[in-house]
Amino acid sequence: MDIFESGRFSIPGPDGQPVQCEVLFTYDWELTGRSYVVFTMGEEQQMCACRVVETEDGNKGLAPLENEQERDLLNHCYEELQRKLREGEPVS
Repeated sequence: MDIFESGRFSIPGPDGQPVQCEVLFTYDWELTGRSYVVFTMGEEQQMCACRVVETEDGNKGLAPLENEQERDLLNHCYEELQRKLREGEPVS
């Protein structure tokens, strides 16, 4: 997931112009073998989560979450990250 681990990336917005995104965290779910990225998007800092997929040309791309289980997992990860930050625990 190197392009997402760098902290920033851009995606095309509704008008075709690039929208800057900032990575909050990435997660590799061993149970399914899937990878995810949670990020904020645009000036409004809208929070988004997507699966990381390999594109036809071998690069990394984004795909929507497929089910509530994925959404629940990432919500749990986000809440745990927030708790650690509040309590001053190390974040790994």
